[in-house]
Amino acid sequence: MEQHIDILVDPYIEGGNVIYPSFPISLQPGMIIGIYTDVSKIHTLMQWFMKRDHTFTYFRESALYERLTVREHIRFYLKLFKRPTNEVEDLLKLFSLTDQRNIRISKISTSEKQRLKLLGTYLQEVSLLVLEEPFQNIDEFSKQNVQQILKTLTKRQKSIILLSNNLEDLMIASTTIHRLDGAGLHTLDVKEEELEQTLPHLENLPIRIDKIPTKKNDKIILFNPPEIDYIESVEGIVSINVAGEAYPCTLSLNELEQKLTPFGFFRSHRSYIVNLQKVREIITWTRNSYSLALNSTDKTVVPLSKNKLADLKEILGI
Repeated sequence: MEQHIDILVDPYIEGGNVIYPSFPISLQPGMIIGIYTDVSKIHTLMQWFMKRDHTFTYFRESALYERLTVREHIRFYLKLFKRPTNEVEDLLKLFSLTDQRNIRISKISTSEKQRLKLLGTYLQEVSLLVLEEPFQNIDEFSKQNVQQILKTLTKRQKSIILLSNNLEDLMIASTTIHRLDGAGLHTLDVKEEELEQTLPHLENLPIRIDKIPTKKNDKIILFNPPEIDYIESVEGIVSINVAGEAYPCTLSLNELEQKLTPFGFFRSHRSYIVNLQKVREIITWTRNSYSLALNSTDKTVVPLSKNKLADLKEILGI
């Protein structure tokens, strides 16, 4: 019987800067965890997982034997994994490559190649599979096929970690989604938009929601206030900025200011609200021009209005 997997990922420090601290991952058999982060952190995590026992890492840029036909490639892998070769037809069907069985790999499409690259992952007997960008730059049919392959693996009680810098890709396959940044690993609350209408009888009850809703591709993503770096309004469009990524929000700046002030947010400018916990430096450009430098990897600078400077100093006790 497969056991629950608890992993403590080592911290990564570069040039004296903490790229990410140590963080735990807990998986149950049949679970798919999505980790949303940038390309450099994905590369670092893949190298770390590659050294871990009982774990297989799928690298997107892994090579194929392009002189072989699809069928020959599958037969080769079955022999490599000491599996019966009569599984070829079932695998061709699972990977939706039956029509391409006698075509050389060099002649099939990029999306078909990416599906075929997952064959080695599918045949592994380890308990944990870590996949780098399995949905990147493939067509919609292939995305659905990859989802089916992952679902088949979970039925075999495999634990899966997906690493991607595309949140939408993680949404379509993950059981839970986390974001990894310089502060560590944070769970993202992602819910279908229709969930708003599932409990209409509760709409008149007095409830308090501390999470801030944002929207992407008909999905609602809920952020805890401490996760937010700053909020910006440009031509009436409000964006919540988290770890270098902007998420559209339907709330106005005034509504957000009212909700977030108790959490240490400050209206630094008519178009900006900033999380004061993320402010590293008050920059004086001229006698009438100020900015706030945030403690973030992309060295974000947010404007500070002259008439807000005194209020900020009072809040900070300076």
